[in-house]
Amino acid sequence: MINRKELAICKRRGHAGDIREGWTQCKWCKTWLREVRKIEERDDEPPEEELDVRVKTDRRLAQIKIGIDRVRRRA
Repeated sequence: MINRKELAICKRRGHAGDIREGWTQCKWCKTWLREVRKIEERDDEPPEEELDVRVKTDRRLAQIKIGIDRVRRRA
């Protein structure tokens, strides 16, 4: 059984920074780790709070660019 507090400490120290598919053993604490990912699809727009930060940033930059273009057109 993995002690979640110890694992969090290990991650903060950078011990388990390179987790890939399959099991990997931390060089320092010897805990066996693996990343389990799940891909989901949806047809509608996901909630704003669930969007990836890169998507949010791209959208915000597009809004800023539109605002700058509007200011330039007025000048």
